[in-house]
Amino acid sequence: MTRTFISMAKTGGQGKTLTAQMLVLQHEQKGVPVKLAAADSDSLNQRSKFGRLFRNVKELGIGEDLTKVKSSTDPNLAIKYWDEFGRTVLEGGYIIDVGANVAAELFAWAEARNAGSLLRRRNSPPIDLVVTTKAESQAIEDARGLIQYSFDKNEWMPIGRRYVVLNEVSGGFGAYENDPNFKRLKAYQGMGVHIVTMKRCESDIWTLLERELISVREALKMTEVDLEKRFGIDVWTGHGGLTDLKSWADETLSSFEKVGLVPVRDSGHLDSGVEAVGAGCS
Repeated sequence: MTRTFISMAKTGGQGKTLTAQMLVLQHEQKGVPVKLAAADSDSLNQRSKFGRLFRNVKELGIGEDLTKVKSSTDPNLAIKYWDEFGRTVLEGGYIIDVGANVAAELFAWAEARNAGSLLRRRNSPPIDLVVTTKAESQAIEDARGLIQYSFDKNEWMPIGRRYVVLNEVSGGFGAYENDPNFKRLKAYQGMGVHIVTMKRCESDIWTLLERELISVREALKMTEVDLEKRFGIDVWTGHGGLTDLKSWADETLSSFEKVGLVPVRDSGHLDSGVEAVGAGCS
């Protein structure tokens, strides 16, 4: 029985889908089967970014339409919408990419449904929370708030392990070492929260991957000839870009592994999670 990983951020643009991508690649490299889901959507085609990067992504959407909720005679319609998320975590073995506009709703659903009681009774696979943040003051505070919220709601949404990914795409976190919010975020390490750094990828083909919505996993299976034929880029640019991408991916997954952010086959008992103590990190 394998764990479920929820990749989440309180605000958009933090790199939580990239973190989810790396978890997919990690599972593949380790030969651990995994299913994919997304609680997010794109306004153009109602597909999540995760769903456009990978096939067979279970699209959970972003919640019941407000007009339907208001016109419905069922007062629990909005809550029932997220029962599919509940079935997903009950089944286990998923990587779930959760949009910034959905995080609070999922915790609210869990509390309304008293989800923790059923998940524990059914011995559902453990759930790990992975929160990603860039080196920005508000983003750091939002990540801290989300971690605290997960502790506050742990009775209803039992989290086995918690991780914070420091995404250096916009720069390092050195300038925030004395920032009170960053200090409070790091203080959660004393409560079992693991913090890992994800460096910026400097590959020449990175902007191409983002523009064409090519996953890191797919790109690493390509050759410089594939890139040359498909996109018309210089063969040496493709060769150097793939070399740098592989090096970055290896370093990132190695960092994940050092803090225990790896797929683990479990005996089937749901982790009780670490209970929050006091308000020292709030």
